[in-house]
Amino acid sequence: MSSVVAVDATPIEDEAQLVAFMAAGARPSERWVVGTEHEKLGWWPDLAARPTYEGPRGIGVLLERLATRYGWDVVAEGDAIVALTRRQASVTLEPGGQLELSGAPLSSLIDAEAELDGHLAEVADVSAELGITWSGLGYSPQGTPDTSPRMPKARYGIMRRYLPTRGRLALHMMHMTCTVQANYDFGSAEDAMAKFRTGMVLQPIVAALYANSTVVEGALSPFHTFRTAVWEEVDPDRCRVPARLLDPDSTLSDYVRWALDVPMFFIHRDGRYVDCAGLPFRRFLEEGFQGHRANIGDFALHLSTLFPDVRLKQHLEVRGADMGSRAYVLALPALFKGLFYDASSFAECTSLVASITYDQYRALRHDVARDGLAASVGGLPVTELLREILRLSRAGLSRLEPAALRHLDVLDADLAERKSPADRTREGWNGDAAALLAANRIV
Repeated sequence: MSSVVAVDATPIEDEAQLVAFMAAGARPSERWVVGTEHEKLGWWPDLAARPTYEGPRGIGVLLERLATRYGWDVVAEGDAIVALTRRQASVTLEPGGQLELSGAPLSSLIDAEAELDGHLAEVADVSAELGITWSGLGYSPQGTPDTSPRMPKARYGIMRRYLPTRGRLALHMMHMTCTVQANYDFGSAEDAMAKFRTGMVLQPIVAALYANSTVVEGALSPFHTFRTAVWEEVDPDRCRVPARLLDPDSTLSDYVRWALDVPMFFIHRDGRYVDCAGLPFRRFLEEGFQGHRANIGDFALHLSTLFPDVRLKQHLEVRGADMGSRAYVLALPALFKGLFYDASSFAECTSLVASITYDQYRALRHDVARDGLAASVGGLPVTELLREILRLSRAGLSRLEPAALRHLDVLDADLAERKSPADRTREGWNGDAAALLAANRIV
């Protein structure tokens, strides 16, 4: 979650205003861009521990040096630096110290590659001085949420109190997981919902190829992507969308109605977070809270705290994949650009998954978490669906940005071998979690 809070004090009058607010993100296809976000897991090899925020070698010092050396602007809470911003990109902290780059919206995947490499080089420069390495795994292979570091961000304190009342693995999500996601534009409210529906069904299929979280607490787990399993037990209110949202005639109004009924975490007033965890946004809109009335900025913040596999704001966020190597970080935005931004590939892809029902989608998420690429849906192996998905993405990308086709090579190679990163980890596992972190080092 970004630490940068958008401010819009426009009072909310009715639901139609919220639908219009989201639909206002629409833009013509010639202006469509892609943003890439990824989280990485820090490690002090000499201490065999994850880095804390505090201390002369801590993450706080890392952020300070990044800001000073590379021209990032500081976002602070009290005396603590909790985020950096530069132009339209940001570097933020997840609850357990996972370091996230939220990349700028870019028209070219080649530009996104340069952005990623520049970020990794900056982090490598400062991290070397602090003895920190960063790994591209979907879940920390050592430790537990109780032993994880804690970052000094007020919003995370509110979430730590509330989410465990909703799901037994909520703190695992906050402190142990890492993801890569990509963000996309839409051309209209109808296009937003079409991409949302198709993306929701695609996500568990793609998650099977990205599976990279099979070691938990120092041992092989029964799961290929334990991170996917974790999300099943975080908070059903904000993680599981109702079946109506996958109906072919669902609308942006349906999404807004769902969002209004999801309990809130907080609102932001006068530079601080006001804890209102458990209050549905609809009730806040109708009655207010502690003298505060709902505004558009509150709703925008609330939308960012919903956790479906595809999240709708004034753009779409595709967010169901485990973190991986540099190649995997580059592959995800390329994959969905080829599918979402080329009309022909998008139509074929939508048709490919149109017969998958809501119940089958729910079962698929469960089966992929456990079985990875061995899962199937409606009697069709996930690998067969992935073969078509990658073909369609390549066809779309060849028309949109052929220079970026190489970003899909890693996915094609894995599918040809029918092996995800988790499969390779399981084959070579020797019980050494520190070695696994080193083998998956990204910085």
